[in-house]
Amino acid sequence: MSTGNLFSKAKGKASKETNKSKDEKIRVVVDSPDFFEKIEKLEHLQDNMKRDKAKADMISDELRDLGKEEWSKLYSERGKNPGSIILEQTNNDDIAQLMFVPSDKYITINEERAEELKDIYGDDIISEDISFGFDSAMVEKYGDIISRLISECDDIPDKDKNKIITAKVIYSVAKGTIDNFSKYGNVSDVMEAVKPIVSLKNIEIIKG
Repeated sequence: MSTGNLFSKAKGKASKETNKSKDEKIRVVVDSPDFFEKIEKLEHLQDNMKRDKAKADMISDELRDLGKEEWSKLYSERGKNPGSIILEQTNNDDIAQLMFVPSDKYITINEERAEELKDIYGDDIISEDISFGFDSAMVEKYGDIISRLISECDDIPDKDKNKIITAKVIYSVAKGTIDNFSKYGNVSDVMEAVKPIVSLKNIEIIKG
């Protein structure tokens, strides 16, 4: 029994899900004596949270930069990845501390940046993965045939077969790069170039 064009069915389902009309919401008058006051307080608290988050993000960025600097120094001194480190400072008997955690994960890069890094540090610093997908125009044109198996079908002209499946190269800094910073040169420079994802944990003041 024919199941029809699988691509048309999927397209139809997607259209139904994304084209739902937005109904106007029903407004309900609340008979609660403190409703207005709670909404007013919550709005104020949420505004404060947004403001506090912006300040926290700025301070976190400054502490990350400090962590990168201290971590890079330690890496250079030891000649190997020191892993997570704890930054601390004493004020009287109190200790301010946080854990600086670098990871073997990196920000996404494009082909141009990948080539730049390869030119500076060599080909092994970049990993290339290929993602395959369907060209939508070819699916629209040959959807029924594709549903029956592309490789065994003689109904698609050879000139179009190579267009149906598209390939996209995804570039990323190679796994394990963080353990080889010393090999590539100045640790601080390499860290800034490949940008490993870092996080701050256990931020606290320990009372003496």
